[in-house]
Amino acid sequence: MKLKKFKERDNKRIGIIVFTVICILLVSGVMLYRTFAIFEVKTNQNVIKGTVQDPGNIYFAFYKKSEENADFKIQKDMPKKEEGYVLDEEQSYCGINGNTEENVKVSLTEDWRILVSGVTTSRTKCNLYFTKGTLIMGHGIPVVTSGDGLYEVTHEDVKDTTNDTEFSKSELRYAGSNPKNYVWFNEELWRMIGLVNVTTSEPNVEQRIKIVKKESIGILSWDHKNQWGSNDWTNSHLMELLNGIYYNSQIGSCWSGEMFHTGEQKNCDFSSNSKTKGLSLRFQEMVDKNIEWNIGESSAISNILGTQYYSYERSNVVNADRENFWTKENTKDSNNSSNPELFQSIGLIYPSDYVYSTSGGNNMSQKECVELPLRPAQNQENIYSKECSQNNWLKPQNGRFWTLMTNSEDLRLAYEIDGENGIVSDGGHTSYDVYPALYLKTNVKIIDGLGTEENPYKLALIS
Repeated sequence: MKLKKFKERDNKRIGIIVFTVICILLVSGVMLYRTFAIFEVKTNQNVIKGTVQDPGNIYFAFYKKSEENADFKIQKDMPKKEEGYVLDEEQSYCGINGNTEENVKVSLTEDWRILVSGVTTSRTKCNLYFTKGTLIMGHGIPVVTSGDGLYEVTHEDVKDTTNDTEFSKSELRYAGSNPKNYVWFNEELWRMIGLVNVTTSEPNVEQRIKIVKKESIGILSWDHKNQWGSNDWTNSHLMELLNGIYYNSQIGSCWSGEMFHTGEQKNCDFSSNSKTKGLSLRFQEMVDKNIEWNIGESSAISNILGTQYYSYERSNVVNADRENFWTKENTKDSNNSSNPELFQSIGLIYPSDYVYSTSGGNNMSQKECVELPLRPAQNQENIYSKECSQNNWLKPQNGRFWTLMTNSEDLRLAYEIDGENGIVSDGGHTSYDVYPALYLKTNVKIIDGLGTEENPYKLALIS
């Protein structure tokens, strides 16, 4: 009897041991699967920069963001370029023995090949996360529908009435209180407005990256002619300053409203040694000079919906009495070439740029915000300024800044953005902050950075 009991206990012990071993094997198998089996060698599509010569030493696991619940799910293969996915470089990482290697960077080339740089150790494993997005200057940027980030915005049918060409119905705009849209340009911080519809000198309707300087170059007048100033951008003093002494990094004359009546001027120092320097030759080469700056006008600013500014800016609505000004009929010269006065290197932002830079309000979506007027009818509450401007990275912190848009009823008035009042108008002789804006060539690419203020995107011309 004692022997029998001993055998029963022994059998139980063996069973427990066998069960434990099986559990250990299962857990080990899962761990092994997660650490090695999900990673594949992609010898035919990865490009490696580092001391490891054999591409077989780099293993990849692919995760794709679900559109249903925003979770990342493991995939056997890398998503195809035509599916509309981009590599989320902020989430993606490479590691060795379970430890993330900060010096190893992973990205995608424009021909959809994996680029891994900084590799020094065999059996490096890279986790690649893909999400819906687009390529901005060769860099995958996720497209969002809420919060800070890059938004797709749509427009009604809009035409460039100078040449009867139709714009795309969609654009990509950075929106929110602090989206990751910082770029290091001209050895200083600028910010990306987005991928914007433009008309080129051919003429073709295309899309270009538009950027704006983070800091103002000064509180200056829009124009100082005709006692109260003119709002003809083609010969305004601000246009000449931006495309003259500022673009060429020189010292020259500036005007401000305070000096207007005395006829005094001040020196604007945009030399390379100044705090507010003009563009250096290296960065001048990145500027696309073959873009038409739209100078359509509106007759008023009250109760105009935010989205309507986009159409006004691209129209030929101008004052009929304006001499030698831009209309559909006189934009082309006798040789049928584009008016060179409309193809300057530097300009200003538009009211629509401000409109589309909001991500929405506490109780409103971005789409609802952009349908609001920037300046409501008299005695009505300004809902855009109250609800939507708080989540707008272009909102002026102090004072106002000039825009490129003007009034077609009064030849003196140009429009400014005011953080509290939305949009306002003043004579060109008055002084407000000036933020230069420009378009980049298509072969300007992002080569480094995360788009944050601390680590902005670095740019280079790629031939």
